[in-house]
Amino acid sequence: MAKLPSRWRTAGAQALVFALVGLSLMWIFAVTGAELRSRGIETGFAFLTEPARTALANAPFAFTAGEDSNALALLAGAVNTLKISALVIVLASLLGLGLGLGRLSRNRLLRGTCLFYIEMVRNVPVLIHISLCYALVLALPAPRESQPVLGMLVTNRGLFLPTPTAEPLWLISGASGIVTCLILLAIRRRGGGWTPGNLALTLLTIAAMALPWLLSGRSPAMSVPQIAGFRVNGGLSLSPELAAIVIALTLYTATFLAEIIRGAIQSVPRGQWEATMALALPGGTVRRSVIYPQAIRVALPAMSNEYIGVIKNSSLAVVIGYQEIVGIGNTVLFDTGQAVEVMAVLAGFFIVVSLGFSGLMNLINARLSWGDR
Repeated sequence: MAKLPSRWRTAGAQALVFALVGLSLMWIFAVTGAELRSRGIETGFAFLTEPARTALANAPFAFTAGEDSNALALLAGAVNTLKISALVIVLASLLGLGLGLGRLSRNRLLRGTCLFYIEMVRNVPVLIHISLCYALVLALPAPRESQPVLGMLVTNRGLFLPTPTAEPLWLISGASGIVTCLILLAIRRRGGGWTPGNLALTLLTIAAMALPWLLSGRSPAMSVPQIAGFRVNGGLSLSPELAAIVIALTLYTATFLAEIIRGAIQSVPRGQWEATMALALPGGTVRRSVIYPQAIRVALPAMSNEYIGVIKNSSLAVVIGYQEIVGIGNTVLFDTGQAVEVMAVLAGFFIVVSLGFSGLMNLINARLSWGDR
């Protein structure tokens, strides 16, 4: 009797496993639903369309308790979760890059300082970091007692930053900078007589962004935070809870990213370094064109895991009262009593976001690795 091809056997085994898992979940849901109904507890997701009973303190958009639905409340929590995750991923990546490069520095003091920071921070539970950062934020001076620093206000009411106003010249300025940067990068890739270095690229891009303002004879329009009694008006504000969770998760996650980046750079074969030394290539060119492109391919899968961990760790904001999706989900649970359904919505959200982010990082990884195949 002829055997089926291996791919068909593999597909059949996977289909069998998925069928068994699906049947198990259906059985669990059926038993749970029957048990809840026997106790007089209604099941289903109709509660999502009911008006929310509790107001939201950190809603990213206008939300009115008693009018807007529980689904909209959970959407507000989802936006807050994604906001925390995006801020932490960007800031932790920058800090982790600096720490990782510092760990490879020839300066013994810098190398030792980075090692000390990494070992001290990553071996302490993240929940302690969150509680400590929140306590420190609350210990900051009140708005009336704080002094602006570069237009910023750091108070126990939160962090207030200057932001650009709704001015058309900002769009023109940004477009000028982007076009100039792309042109200079194209000149650099083409090579030839003059190729702009990093400093020249940065300065020329900034000059291109400043040109529309100079031609108009106006200074860049900014909304600067202003103290008005017990309030602060203008600018971009970060609540104490949001500032604390972002700072804590950034400091904590950056230590793991730093070790990933350090290990990735050290994984580049020694022969690559020796070859560039034999060609007498400048250090900046070696790192930018030879070492870093190979290191990022090694680091990206592990960094993706850390980023997904950031998304899940954002749920710890509930311990300091910041209403992300888990905190709002708990509120909806207490208001409606739909424990199983609320937990299913929360689990579904994190599964979808984590798998979506993982798929995106896999696409980026495949794109970076295309040249190896």
